[in-house]
Amino acid sequence: MRVNVANILTFSRLLLVPVFVYCFVVDMKMWAFIIFCVASFTDLIDGTVARVLGQHSKIGALLDPMADKALMQGCFIPLLIAGFLPWWFFVLALTRDLMIVGGIIYLENKKAELPYRAIWPSKLATLFQMTVAGFALLRWWLVMDPSMQSQLFFWQMSFMILSSVFIVMSGYQYVQMGLYLLRKGRVANA
Repeated sequence: MRVNVANILTFSRLLLVPVFVYCFVVDMKMWAFIIFCVASFTDLIDGTVARVLGQHSKIGALLDPMADKALMQGCFIPLLIAGFLPWWFFVLALTRDLMIVGGIIYLENKKAELPYRAIWPSKLATLFQMTVAGFALLRWWLVMDPSMQSQLFFWQMSFMILSSVFIVMSGYQYVQMGLYLLRKGRVANA
């Protein structure tokens, strides 16, 4: 593995997932929220760091989406169990994540030449999912008056709707991209 700043940021996100889950499970609400925010921040900057410092690597391109999915599902599962995330949103996000990971594995086995870059709807889906998780974590952490809870819930639902649109859009585009790569591979091998 090529060690560089961008890969360290991505790997740190992977390492923070079990720490977040532990803090959530033992009810260390403030620490769970802070760790989630730090992990989310690494996602926002690792790609920029890679571009600015010229640190693109295949391992980084593979690890980054895996770290994103581990962070989101590592956060969504406890929030779902605690009642701060609806099951339909969890299923939608998980289905897309499994489809992407399964598609990558399948295409790698077929020796397809993968571009290893996120498409913009996927980046927005991840950003909005992180925002949804942030609002849900705030609702979980901060015991407050009902009007503040309802405002946080309103914003969480608003970002859930936005996120859902981009989850579906990016899922569709990734399927199209996968089918194109398979057809291209068949033509190249013919």
